[in-house]
Amino acid sequence: MVSKSTKVRLGIFLAVGSLLIIVFAAAVAGSRLVQKRDIYYIQFENYSVSGMQVGGAVNYQGIKVGRVESIKIDPKDVTKITLTVSVEAGTPIKADTEAVLTLVGITGLKAVEIRGGTNESALLKPKSFIKVGVSIFDDISDRAVSIAEKIDLIAANINEMTGEENRKNIATILAQTSLLLQTTRENLSTTLVSFNKIANNTAELTESIGNNLNKLTDNLTKNVDNITLSTTNNIDNLTNETRISLETLTKTLNSELVSITKNLEQSINEVTSSSTSLMQDTQFQVNNIGANTDRMILETTKQIIATSANINSSLDKVNAMLNTPGVDSLMTNLGTLAGKLAQTDLNAMVTELSVTIQKTGTLVSSLNRLVARGQGDILDILDSMAETSDNLKEFSRQISDTPSVLIRGN
Repeated sequence: MVSKSTKVRLGIFLAVGSLLIIVFAAAVAGSRLVQKRDIYYIQFENYSVSGMQVGGAVNYQGIKVGRVESIKIDPKDVTKITLTVSVEAGTPIKADTEAVLTLVGITGLKAVEIRGGTNESALLKPKSFIKVGVSIFDDISDRAVSIAEKIDLIAANINEMTGEENRKNIATILAQTSLLLQTTRENLSTTLVSFNKIANNTAELTESIGNNLNKLTDNLTKNVDNITLSTTNNIDNLTNETRISLETLTKTLNSELVSITKNLEQSINEVTSSSTSLMQDTQFQVNNIGANTDRMILETTKQIIATSANINSSLDKVNAMLNTPGVDSLMTNLGTLAGKLAQTDLNAMVTELSVTIQKTGTLVSSLNRLVARGQGDILDILDSMAETSDNLKEFSRQISDTPSVLIRGN
């Protein structure tokens, strides 16, 4: 049985405990009632506020300044949700301040984050609406939606490109490309054969020109030497027979020089025509080539180099023949003959022989100019061949670097 003293102690304990609870509750409630707070509203439209609860924190630049007092749906517009928040009195809420919802930890709860605002902007009065901003999460979500839509579009395009019809078209293009490569290989082989023929013809032509020039030089040297010797020994006994011999020699010399000049012009024209025709055929083949290989380019380059070497060798032979001691001796003998004849009293014969020497010099000069012009034309052809070789190399490099150009066609 409980004694009376025990009951008294229990009663005192309960009374003191109840008094302490009442004092604590009064202190807490009193502080909240006494504390001054400013009320603001935040209105979201077509936006989910899941995770937001009454009593949730309201932060200003990361500092807690208030709490959420209520969350209500606008009865006049069900797409709008209005949050009532209270913040500590005196909190500087500016007119350009924005409010967004942010996640709190990993629990899914959300808090109101007030951010932005400038010193120049006016203070927002209590019971006003704070503008709604865009959070980083919302921006990422919008970008993710946009990226997903683009990925869907790309997938649809890829699916369309890899359709049965397109696969057949690609197979057809590859087959046509293979056929074109085969045709191009045959055409290039023909072109290389033509290059070899031109090189051989040029070498033969150069050799023939060299032989003719050698014969002409020898004949002129012998005839002039004979005339010089005969004139030197018998300068005082010249007769009509000597004059006739000189006239005959002059006509023969003129005829041979004219014939050689015509043959040389015709030969150079043939070389120029053949080279031009070959360049046009090569250009035509290059324009109609849809694809090429490095091996074919290498073979073409080697053939062009060989042709260039042959033509250069031929030109060197022509120049060497023009610069031989025989030609120099011929001109020297002609000068000696003219000088000795000028000392005689046969003015008419000297005048005629001088004219003949001038014609001979003119013909030799014309021959040199003709050879120089032919050399220039051949050098131009070599430059064109080199340019064609560079174009073929560049085309091969483009095919190697970008094979898709075979399909695009440009």
